[in-house]
Amino acid sequence: MAEEANDLWLSDGGREPDIKEEDVIFEDIEYIEEYIDTADEQDASEREIIKQEDTSVRTKIESIDFAVGEIQNSVWNMQRPVRSGAPGRKVAQARSVPMGLAKSARSPAECLSLFLDADVVAMITEYTNERIKTEQPNYARERDANLTDEMEIVALLGVLYIAGTVRDGRENIEHLFDNKRGTGLEAVYLTMTSIRYHFLIRNIRFDDPATALDDTEGDKLAPIRAIYERVVSNCQKYFRPGRFLSLDEQSIQFKGACDFRQRLPNAPGKIGFKFHLLVDCDTSYISNLEICVPDNHNPYNLSYAATDVTMRMTEPIQGKQKTVILGPSFTSRELIKRLYDNRTMVIGEVDKSHQDIPKALASCKGRPVHCTLSAYHESTTLISHVTKRKDVLLLMSSHTEDVSNPCDATDMDQLQAQHMQLVELYRRTRSTAREIRKTYAKYDVARSTRQWPLAVFFNLMNLCAINAWCIYQLNHPEEDKLSGGRDFMVDMALEFLRPQAHRRMDNRTISRTLKQRIGMFLGLSRDEYDVVPALENRRGGRGRCFLCGRARNKTTRISCHGCGRYVCNDHCAQLCRTCYMDDTEQNE
Repeated sequence: MAEEANDLWLSDGGREPDIKEEDVIFEDIEYIEEYIDTADEQDASEREIIKQEDTSVRTKIESIDFAVGEIQNSVWNMQRPVRSGAPGRKVAQARSVPMGLAKSARSPAECLSLFLDADVVAMITEYTNERIKTEQPNYARERDANLTDEMEIVALLGVLYIAGTVRDGRENIEHLFDNKRGTGLEAVYLTMTSIRYHFLIRNIRFDDPATALDDTEGDKLAPIRAIYERVVSNCQKYFRPGRFLSLDEQSIQFKGACDFRQRLPNAPGKIGFKFHLLVDCDTSYISNLEICVPDNHNPYNLSYAATDVTMRMTEPIQGKQKTVILGPSFTSRELIKRLYDNRTMVIGEVDKSHQDIPKALASCKGRPVHCTLSAYHESTTLISHVTKRKDVLLLMSSHTEDVSNPCDATDMDQLQAQHMQLVELYRRTRSTAREIRKTYAKYDVARSTRQWPLAVFFNLMNLCAINAWCIYQLNHPEEDKLSGGRDFMVDMALEFLRPQAHRRMDNRTISRTLKQRIGMFLGLSRDEYDVVPALENRRGGRGRCFLCGRARNKTTRISCHGCGRYVCNDHCAQLCRTCYMDDTEQNE
């Protein structure tokens, strides 16, 4: 691990990071520099310095005398703030690690069950049964509208997940249940029939149908709020994020009827839902999420201004000396100052059209590649960096510099190296949300639906699967992390399907061939699933050959001497008494 010296702040009245001793082991600790300011607490300047491992690229700050006046007349200042205080000391900063029950989650199904836990499955089962009871009078046969249970709901989730692994989310689900032409997935049609699958998808509910109308009048998100809040709580409970987190938006396409559906110009479908995600940059774990429900009823009517959203999303990590990476839609000086006051660092990109950006810093004219300019406003640093494509990257950060002599050439090189390190850090961490979207699209479980609660639940399933994969990777560091994503999803889905398939094998109404295939799918021996009960030898009677099946409907008077079941001439062999006795002795 490369050495890192990060200068964080700690006021005299500040509290130490909230790290439980039993959750921290030696290899989960890295050390950062923390400054204690001996000056007045309200005038203390707070900042972080990140050492650059590779300082081979260093560009002298170009002279911008032509723009000094323009910058000085704005809210920014060319003069760096002078920092006072004692030298830094090392404090413990925990890495990204699972917490609580997540430490002992070994199998893929156990990892996913941390987020879609037994309470979530129980709520879905209860409300789905309430919906089925209202639909039962519409069916002539009771067996066509049987109530469901937790095992079947878990199997339904397994069908959705395994459909996502073959990228069948938006295709006709009947292809997966086709067992005649060979286009289906054996694990799917051995677990349940397509008729039962469609019945469950139509009737699945996430709140009480009896009070759904009244609840919706007081809360637009009421049909799925209980499930949504439980999943969010589980995401926060079972993981401690690392030092760097990224806040970004997620767009979900939906064209059905919904009171809080929004227009999303940058989304593929141009219309749907918007989620905000707070992602750990080291592991891509989603530590917090929020769905945007504008104009909701009190007490659920929240402000979705960029500053308010960021303060809500980062509330679990505020005061813990973390660094948040923001996109252009969130970054502002006011937000950086508020987070800075709550002991949280920020590195955020800003657009050139931002009202507080001087034109001299937004232009790359006459500036070489990797040229970096900076301006300051209180605890905020504005960095203008020229990329290889001759474009300007503008960053706002609460990381400030400690330079003893601003006019010294060595200190200027050190300052340039610190700015370049911030640029490289932002480039490395801003792709976290892009990786989440790539994984999401690769194993998307969403089906085409007009029910918005179901569309939201599909997204929660996708995000829970990503978090489960992160937990699995942390608990199995020896396994390959590049090629195991799909294998993890398949194993997780199969673990959900097998209990329901085993129960279906005990059903006496299914064919013998189907029972054999289920037994092979479960990995059972032939004696376990092809048990033939011993019957009395019924001489003189007549019955159907049990090996021909009902399709041929072939009757015979011949019965097996050992088990007593009827067999036709095609499925029996004649032995003389001597050979029969020899075989009996050998078996004994």
